[in-house]
This record gives sequence, C-alpha cells and structure tokens, in this order.
Amino acid sequence: MKALETVNKNIDFYNEIANNYDAILDDEGSNRHIRNTVKEKFMSLVKAGWVLDFGGGTGRDLDWLIGNNYRVIFCEPSEGMRQKAINRHQNDIPDNRLIFLDDNRVDFTTWQSHPPFSIKTDAIISDFAVINCIGDIELLFKNLSGVIKPGGHFLALMLQHDYKKSRLWKVRQFLRSLISSKPLVLNVNYNNHRQTVYMYTPKFIKKTSSPHFEIHGAENLFEFTLFHFVRK
Repeated sequence: MKALETVNKNIDFYNEIANNYDAILDDEGSNRHIRNTVKEKFMSLVKAGWVLDFGGGTGRDLDWLIGNNYRVIFCEPSEGMRQKAINRHQNDIPDNRLIFLDDNRVDFTTWQSHPPFSIKTDAIISDFAVINCIGDIELLFKNLSGVIKPGGHFLALMLQHDYKKSRLWKVRQFLRSLISSKPLVLNVNYNNHRQTVYMYTPKFIKKTSSPHFEIHGAENLFEFTLFHFVRK
C-alpha cells in the first residue's frame, strides 16, 4: 500500500510541474548536451524499428525519434505531462508512427499479466532519471524485458549514486545503504507536492537487471549515468 501511495504521489508531483517542466530542464545548461549525447548514443546502436519511450515526459525526445524514422510507443504515467506531449505532436505525426499509451496501459507493474501492446519493441529509451522515480526496479527490469526483443538495446539515464555528496543526506541512511540492498531515498518538494527519488548504486542496478539484461556500458554525464543494457 505504501509503495502504491509513493507512486501516486510521484505522479501527482509531475502533474503539478507539467506546465513548468520544460523550463525547469532548459534552466540547466548541461541538459541540452546530455540529451544530445543520449540521442547520438541511441542512434549509433538502433538503426530503425519500434522504440518504447518509457517515462517520456512532455515528449521532447519524440522530436528526434520521429525525425529519424523510428516508430514510437510513448508511455508516460503523468496525465499532465502526457497531455503536453500529445498537444505537441498529435497533429504532425501519422498514427502509424506514434502510439500514446492511455491510463490503463501506462502502469508497468501490470504488464506481465496485461501486456500494454502486442508487438515486441526493438529498443527502449528512458531519459532523465525516470527509473529513479521507481521503487521496485527489479519488477521494472522483469516487465520491460517482456516487451523488448532479445538483443534489443535499452538506454536509461539515471542519477548518479555519488558518495561524495553523501553529506547532503542523512548519515544513518547513507551508511545503511552501503551494507544493505536498499537505495538511498531523497524527497523533492514542489509547492504542496513531494517526489520520492531512489538513488541506486551501480552494483544494485547490475544485480537487479542481470536476470534479463546485460550491461554493455555506463557513461557518466554530469550528475547522471547513461546505462546501456542489452536484452538477454
């Protein structure tokens, strides 16, 4: 029940910031370089096919994905963010090139019993710390593996678990994370809404993804790490 409440609070948080999200990203100059690096890496690995844009936000990656002839399945649980993406792209992209998952299909926790679409994608992209908003990434990797072809590429941009910044967090919680499987947990407030952020160690990511994916690379980009997974 607590996990569900956290998910709903995170969705409420992104609904609240939807109108300001693009401006928030643009306010940090490094984000343009980061997004372009993710784009170039993705395009070097995936030449064509269906792409799951997981946690696609306001649809900023759709510009270059559709522009380079990928077909995209767009998954964004925040209705406010998703509507921004729909408003931005629904009139200029053919229906056979872009699918927006609706409310009943955006919940990845149900995908094993209720697949959100019938095809297997060629790749998955998850940009700007989407996975850090998810508490059960073991289930995430399991269910994402069910919607991508064997050998498919999965690029995920995640916040770094930076030990040098541990002084910013509660010392007890930080030390506990070193000897347990639990991630560091941060809370971000915006107006009256709170987002929970999970700071996963590379070791934990490797462990939880290993039944379904191999890690083929991890590139540091400012406060992020770009992980390259390949479906087993």
